[in-house]
Amino acid sequence: MHIKRLLIVFVLGALLIPYSALAQAPEIKRGGPRCRLPESNAVGLEILSNYYPGYWWDHTNLTIAVQAHPSATPAQLEAIHSAIAIWKNVFDVCFDGSITLTNVTGQKNPRRAIDIILHYVPNAGGVVFGGYAICGDHKCPNILVRSDLPPSLNLPPYDPEYIGWVTLHEVGHAFGLGHTTNLLESTDIMGYGWPDLGNPVLSDCDVDALRFVFAWVFDGSASPHEPGQGPYVCSPN
Repeated sequence: MHIKRLLIVFVLGALLIPYSALAQAPEIKRGGPRCRLPESNAVGLEILSNYYPGYWWDHTNLTIAVQAHPSATPAQLEAIHSAIAIWKNVFDVCFDGSITLTNVTGQKNPRRAIDIILHYVPNAGGVVFGGYAICGDHKCPNILVRSDLPPSLNLPPYDPEYIGWVTLHEVGHAFGLGHTTNLLESTDIMGYGWPDLGNPVLSDCDVDALRFVFAWVFDGSASPHEPGQGPYVCSPN
């Protein structure tokens, strides 16, 4: 397994187009009851609220902010913010305003008002993780994304593209998506098969699983409720 994959562990916690293009116009098509993204080889997705009480959202106007180490380069920051923009675009197109994601980085918002906080810390994690999402009761205040590997590994830092992929994966956890059930074989963005088996794919199943996580928004419920029992099984088109 690729060393980078080993460093991205799950601790509560078809991007084949350049980030700039994805952020502006991802390959998402409206159609029928759902939008259509590329298929991945995910068999299913775990639902994190099944394992961690309160790990779901009771509101739909989600906010996210990035707190980056002063040494962060423009390219690294662009990768992180572009990954957030990709998720925002998916929400806008696929849920048509029913669920929104707003990047409030740099705004004068009190910390407690931000739903998801992503910390870019170059040397966080040691040999343990490359990305880490610590989420709890209707909040996710501590996503860690790193880039610099321990000197003992004698490996170069993650490049911006890889940092963006890790960001996509960890923010997916923040929304309530777990890993793919075929974890090591799947190149879905929520799997661990990438990059060894190919570039990661933000897939139709990821969006369908989000709809499952936010079922209370779409099922006419009078009040928010936790998602049903997973895993969510991916269905081919």
